[in-house]
Amino acid sequence: MCIFIKMRWIFPLLSLGLFAQQNFVVDSINQLTLTKKLDEVVVVDSRFPIKKSQSGKQIIKINSETLSGFQGLGLSAILKRYVGIEILGSQTYAGQNKTISIRGGRNRQVLILIDGIRVSDPSRIDNDFNLNFLNLDQIESIEILKGASSTLYGSSASTGVISIHTKKVSKGFKLQLQSTVGSDSDQTSDRTINLFKNNIHLSHGSENFNIKTYISNYYTNGMSAVVGKEIDPFSLLNFGTSLRYGSSDKFNLTAGFDRSSIQSDYDNAFPLEDANYSLNTNMNRFHISPNLNYENGEISLRLGHQIVDRDFVSDFPFQTLAKNTQLELYNKYIFWKHFYTTIGALYQNNYADYSGGKMTSQSDFYVNVVTVLSDQFRINAGARFNSHNTYGNHFTYSINPSYQIIKSQKSSLKALISLSTAFIAPSLYQLYDVYSGNIDLKPEENKSFESGFVLNFDNLELAGTYFQREENPSLIYDLSSYRYENANQKAVYSGFEFQFSASLDSKLKLNHQLTYTESENGDLRYLPKLSSQTELNYFFLEEWQTSLSFQNIGKRFALDNETFLKGYDLLNFSIQYDFKKIPLRLFLHATNLFNIQYIEIEGYSTRGRNIVVGFNYLIS
Repeated sequence: MCIFIKMRWIFPLLSLGLFAQQNFVVDSINQLTLTKKLDEVVVVDSRFPIKKSQSGKQIIKINSETLSGFQGLGLSAILKRYVGIEILGSQTYAGQNKTISIRGGRNRQVLILIDGIRVSDPSRIDNDFNLNFLNLDQIESIEILKGASSTLYGSSASTGVISIHTKKVSKGFKLQLQSTVGSDSDQTSDRTINLFKNNIHLSHGSENFNIKTYISNYYTNGMSAVVGKEIDPFSLLNFGTSLRYGSSDKFNLTAGFDRSSIQSDYDNAFPLEDANYSLNTNMNRFHISPNLNYENGEISLRLGHQIVDRDFVSDFPFQTLAKNTQLELYNKYIFWKHFYTTIGALYQNNYADYSGGKMTSQSDFYVNVVTVLSDQFRINAGARFNSHNTYGNHFTYSINPSYQIIKSQKSSLKALISLSTAFIAPSLYQLYDVYSGNIDLKPEENKSFESGFVLNFDNLELAGTYFQREENPSLIYDLSSYRYENANQKAVYSGFEFQFSASLDSKLKLNHQLTYTESENGDLRYLPKLSSQTELNYFFLEEWQTSLSFQNIGKRFALDNETFLKGYDLLNFSIQYDFKKIPLRLFLHATNLFNIQYIEIEGYSTRGRNIVVGFNYLIS
């Protein structure tokens, strides 16, 4: 633990010397503007870079400017502020497992990509990825594709894909320092400084060779896992490096290594009570991505390998080891400027040491075509063949037409429809865990439909989507048998999403989002039927930006799927200042301003009013 304690004070000491470089004059760091970003380039829905306004999906694009406004908070804090997305566990203590929910789905139905390579932990219940491993300071941008996307991305993409792109390297030498201190406490605890985050990012780029490396740590000891007095500390250490070789217009290759180590205390869940338990988790991630460009096309290879080991120290100690390997090869080619084709193959291998060691493998072959029939009419369609070593062959498809009803210099109106299917095999935990596993499980199959519109007029954007998804059969945890089972009835999830944003004047921007989700025979435990987010951003004196956000989380089913938990409202405030003559940003975040008491997960502590402050300094 000593390395974390020492690193808490490194950056404040470094900053004393860095302030002396007053002759370093650049524009402020990532200065936010109110420029409309209708023509932002997105990749996630077709793998081709296209303008967001021309996509057949309502893609969420979180760029570096937006991410910079969440410095010191974290990935969960920013994801849950977008329509249709809930992050269960984001309001509890830092070591809590996070559940990503998109349109009523769960972790097993959401795929996470880092620089185009899927990440997961085969020893976890849903074969998902632990969000606690990711450091927001290393992320350049995020694209979120909602709806079934298994045709283009394979298993685990039945409700959405979160595609994360790490920071790019620009020419020359860059050194970025960031430090955050603050409080991380529940509603009843005293506000003391118990949260520390530090990050060093070093890079150097030239015409044909780029390299970057980073190290960061996060330490907090302000909350108990369950409602109680005993504090459960959490610490995270990340470090990694990557390099890129080759010119961008012909051939390039990116390779890297990342390691994350988590040390966290946790409490007894059965029964819920304070306990002196601890969990040590290590993840090693290797990745390599060569790309060969040729006239009208590109061949890409994506190879990733992860090793995750976990050591649970408790009254019932145990260890897990998991490995996963993904190898994907695909070719993109444009025919006659109207057909954007992607043809590829994916191989996945998952291993976990349950029952002496178990493994699954899957091979996929897929094709996707975006047909540009006119400047206004496009069809994105694809098909995928899955071959699983246990569950045999499966076929998934998708079709997504979109039409620009109105297209002018000042306004546009786009309508879209999507129909797609997905296939999800049970995880190794669900099959082979000694207590709750069930080797007789059948794979889950999903069918999704959505329709919607996007209206843009001057400085206003209005979007709405209706969605419906069927699971048959579903994978469920049976509270009577305490095992994983297939549901006897088809589960249907449906709802709508609404988003409104506008620049009220040159300095004030409003964004409002609302999500309604309901289900027949499905699992909506802890997920609100109705939730909304309202955010006001105000820019003044060029250097200052403030943000006031209001989150409303409606009533939810408790664990028994019968009792309702009360809804709650949270008010958050942020302010940041960019110096004009030095590349320095100062920021402050205040969360749950009124110290509201609420329940996110029964029996577990929730965050009260907390304040964090920090700085970001860039040397080049």
